[in-house]
Amino acid sequence: MKRMVYTALTQIAGTRLQRTMPLPLRPVPEHLPDLSRAVYITEDEDGKICYVGSVYRPADPNGLASHIGEYLRDDPRTGKWSRIYVLPLRPDTSEVDVRRLGGEVAGWLLPYDRERWPQAS
Repeated sequence: MKRMVYTALTQIAGTRLQRTMPLPLRPVPEHLPDLSRAVYITEDEDGKICYVGSVYRPADPNGLASHIGEYLRDDPRTGKWSRIYVLPLRPDTSEVDVRRLGGEVAGWLLPYDRERWPQAS
């Protein structure tokens, strides 16, 4: 993902964005930040957007890592994930806003794996 695309996505998150993380992460739960609220974007080796997801886990400081870890264990489609970009959201972001932002980002990027596409309301 080009930096200007990530920057545009931060504008979608607006004041709910906790901080920027423009560099890609490996799809390994141990290498992901401890975030209970986030929108994440996965890319394949060719740089195509595979999936956009969101996580809202107020009681779990390892929310993002455990959420993605569940996918990596249970969903064979994650084998093509090469990089993960994260939009960390402020801890006071509501679940409705997290899911809506995930849907907006997915609508903008149009990932090719859309079965569990977040819904914008």
